[in-house]
Amino acid sequence: MAETTKDLVQQGLAAARVGDIEDARRLLSLATEQTPDNPEAWLGLAGVVDDLDEKQTYFKKVLELDPDHNEAKASLVLVEQKLAEKREANAGLGVCYRHPDVETGLRCNRCNRFICTKCAKRTPVGFRCPECMREQEDKYYTGGNTDYVIAAVIAFPLSLIAAALFTFILGRMGFFFLQIIIAFVAVPAVTGFIAEAVRWGVGRRRSRYLRHVVVGCLIAGTAPFLLLFLLTGSFFGMIIPGMLIFLGSATISARLR
Repeated sequence: MAETTKDLVQQGLAAARVGDIEDARRLLSLATEQTPDNPEAWLGLAGVVDDLDEKQTYFKKVLELDPDHNEAKASLVLVEQKLAEKREANAGLGVCYRHPDVETGLRCNRCNRFICTKCAKRTPVGFRCPECMREQEDKYYTGGNTDYVIAAVIAFPLSLIAAALFTFILGRMGFFFLQIIIAFVAVPAVTGFIAEAVRWGVGRRRSRYLRHVVVGCLIAGTAPFLLLFLLTGSFFGMIIPGMLIFLGSATISARLR
């Protein structure tokens, strides 16, 4: 063994003993590069690296150079046991199929794909991924694209009429707090009627985006009146149309869910 390599190994082991692991790795790595057939250099390097796979590689290198090296044999057995335990512990882990950077042990109980807690949807039978939930929900939606057209044809003119009535009749009642109280009672009743009219128009078929279309019609029907008050600077006048949109959207969403 060359003297310089022996010195590097001794210095590396000394650095390891005093806790200077970084310098120990540097010195022992230099020793293995300088004399690759030196088993003591590889043995020392195996002792100062943290990664179990690296340790396994270096101990195997020692045994390749010196098959009867008892310390390397015992250390390799210990490292392989730890690697087996690690693999067993990680056997149930994977990454979310929608977020590849998120590790998770949770699986969809329908398609068995890994899902993170953000994607998982709790059901009475376990957790489901968004795609399986969508497929399950699709079974309950019997309407087609024509229903959206029917809904718009019914909802928009009714919303326009309702917005006009609330703006020009209710909005002109003298007592402001009375307007608010009446609006709280009347808006759910009127928009509930619009929702039921749409439900009747589509033959009570269910569609995923039906309530979105009807809410959109309500907003579109009320928007001209909001714009009118905005342009005239009558901000108090915007309150009743605003309540129609706010309370009406909630009512329609609940009725057409």
